[in-house]
Amino acid sequence: MTTQDGRPRVVVTGLGAVTPLGIGVQAFWDGLIRGRSGIHRLNHFDISNWPVQIGGYIDGFDPTVYMPVKVARRTARFVQLAIAAADEALADADLDLSKFDPTRVGVEMGNAVGDLDTITREHEVMLRRGPRRIVPYAGPSVLVNMGACQLAIRYGVRGPVGSPVAACATGLYAVGDAVRRIQRGEADIIIAGSTEALVTPIAVAAFWRLQALSTRNNEPERACRPFDKDRDGTVMSEGAAVLILEREDVALARGARIYGEVIGYGISADAYHLVAPDPQGGGPLAPCVWLSRRRA
Repeated sequence: MTTQDGRPRVVVTGLGAVTPLGIGVQAFWDGLIRGRSGIHRLNHFDISNWPVQIGGYIDGFDPTVYMPVKVARRTARFVQLAIAAADEALADADLDLSKFDPTRVGVEMGNAVGDLDTITREHEVMLRRGPRRIVPYAGPSVLVNMGACQLAIRYGVRGPVGSPVAACATGLYAVGDAVRRIQRGEADIIIAGSTEALVTPIAVAAFWRLQALSTRNNEPERACRPFDKDRDGTVMSEGAAVLILEREDVALARGARIYGEVIGYGISADAYHLVAPDPQGGGPLAPCVWLSRRRA
C-alpha cells in the first residue's frame, strides 16, 4: 500500500480524452494504432492567404452534449474540452464522487493560455462600441484556472484545486502535482490533466511569427517531423486529456480497475533559451545526475 519511503501508492483508474483524432479515448487510440493524423487544413476561420494553414482542430465537437446551450455559449472552448474529457474519465473509472468526502477529492487541470478567442473578440467590440458592450464573462476568460474551477463546481469537489502553467509541459506538471498532493495526504482522489484550445487566429499568427510553426501546408499529415533534418516547425493543435488518480487503498476498497501506478515524477529546466533546448541536453540531464547521486 505504500512505497519504500512510506508514501502512499498512487494509481490510475480512469481515462478521458478529446483530441483531433476523435472524441474519447477509444477514438484516440484507434487513430494512433491505424497511423491516422489529426492534422488537416484549417477551415474554422479564413486562413487562405496565411503562411500557416494547417493544425489539429477538433471538428465536430459539440459542447451541448455535455452542457445546456446557454451554458455552452458562456463557456470557453478549453473548458468545454476539459469537461468532456473529465466526464469520460469519471465514467471510465466507474467513480461516483457523491459517495466520497468532497474535501478529500481534488482537481489539477493545467492550461497554458486561457480563452484567446473571447478576449480577441471582446477587445474588438470594446474598441468599436465601448466597454459597456463587452460580455460579462470576458474577465474570467483570461484566467487559466477556469477549467479546474468549472470541474470543481460541476462535480462538487472541495479539496485542493489547481491549474499549473508550464507551456507544453503543463499536463505533466498537473499529473505530477496531483500525485504529490495524494502522497502528502492532501487528497484521496484527484481529477488530473490538461486542456488547451489554441487553434485561433492570434495564436497561429503569433507562433508563426516566432518561427515555431511548420508551413508544409501541402502535406499536413507529415508536417510535424521533429527528428527530421528537413523539419521546419511544429503544428498548432488543441485537445484535453484527463486521468483519475487515486490512493491505492481507496481504489482497491471500491474494487476499481487499475490501469497502472505513477511511481515517479521529476522536473527540471535548462535555463538556456525561450524556445530552443540546450544543445548539450542540460535540462533532461539534471534529474538523471541527481538520481544517480542519491542512489550512490
